[in-house]
Amino acid sequence: MLDTRQLRLRRLGAADETRFVALDSDPEVMRYIGSRGGTPEEIVARVRDRIAADHGALGWWVIEGRDDGAFHGVAALLRMPDGDDIELAYRLARASWGAGLATEAASALARYAFDQVGLPRLVAVTFPENVASQRVLEKVGFVHDGMSTYKTFQVTHFTCEASEWRKRRAEAGDAGRRGRGRGRRAPR
Repeated sequence: MLDTRQLRLRRLGAADETRFVALDSDPEVMRYIGSRGGTPEEIVARVRDRIAADHGALGWWVIEGRDDGAFHGVAALLRMPDGDDIELAYRLARASWGAGLATEAASALARYAFDQVGLPRLVAVTFPENVASQRVLEKVGFVHDGMSTYKTFQVTHFTCEASEWRKRRAEAGDAGRRGRGRGRRAPR
């Protein structure tokens, strides 16, 4: 389980099937997802396959409210279809869009991937027109490194190296420590 300021990420389980099916049945949520579409039966089968799959330290995570348990979406660390790269992926229910939750969830999963699993790098892909998701990735520390083919789609490709991610975190921590105490009024 991964806790953040607002969220709890936990491994996907059988009890999550109904919510995951509802998420994957929403055409607006799935507009930029490579495994979208299908009949209701195909969507249920795809969700059940994801729940049943054992990815070891990787795999699917439910994103929910830390305090209220509200379902916000899912995230994943999965092997890319071609090669050995591990993809960080996420999708949120429409009611959760625009509140910074994707960035918070993706940051938590990147921290887990680098600090606990020990991955040297992560990749992510987005449809070129999905600017909001590209911004999320950049905030987390991913760098756009061109276009690639994902399944049958042309996508923007992002990479996040663990060493660069740690360096950015250390610099952000140093900047925060240096900034403390500034702006205080002198005693009168």
